Amino acid sequence: MSENEKQGWAKRMAELVYRTLRENIVDIIRKRIIHQELKPGQKIVEQELAKEFKTSRAPIREALRQLENEGLVEYVRNAGCSVKEITLEESFEIYLMRANYETMAVKLMDGKVPADTIAQMEEVLEKMKNLNEEQFDQVFVYDNQMHGLLVKMTGMTRLYKAWKMLNYGNIVTGYSLSSDKKRVVERQYPVHKELVDACKEQDKKKICQVLSEHYMRTIRRLLKEQGQSEADSRFSFDFLV
Repeated sequence: MSENEKQGWAKRMAELVYRTLRENIVDIIRKRIIHQELKPGQKIVEQELAKEFKTSRAPIREALRQLENEGLVEYVRNAGCSVKEITLEESFEIYLMRANYETMAVKLMDGKVPADTIAQMEEVLEKMKNLNEEQFDQVFVYDNQMHGLLVKMTGMTRLYKAWKMLNYGNIVTGYSLSSDKKRVVERQYPVHKELVDACKEQDKKKICQVLSEHYMRTIRRLLKEQGQSEADSRFSFDFLV
């Protein structure tokens, strides 16, 4: 190996280590936010994280920027970075976009959900069947897996990437705005079985209807838990494509 090749190899290895460090930091902070070890509104200090992870502030800053793009943290001028508080309106926006991406995917496929997609959905459904309250965090993991399969089946990478960016918003919304965790866990299997059964029928209209009802139930439940109704919202609830 020539000297230039050695230098090139060393540079690539250094970049890999740096990237892996940043990704690990992102994963750790993300989990702390999801599990509310870091509370909504809580300030995040780059210098403290750099000290904790024994690194410079550069990978910390990049990790926080990624989390900002995911909607988990926010930067405020003269105040720095803090854990983002998810409002009811932001939750509405998250579900509006998810619902439309998913119904778009179904319509692009004319309702013909591939057999391998249905098989994967059934695997996720089986995991939902035996969930208990202590596994509340898994509710949103499985929910994202289930709905993500509908988008992924199109093979459209940009569509899937746009949909996936909403995943952690969905998780944080669930943690922040769901007061009755037992009921949330219990309804996962029946509501998602309804979706899987519709996909098996290959009926585009029915699948879209089930998706619409799925998201509208969630939005109405969140409104109810906040002591509000549709009349209190400034948005129209007729938002599906």
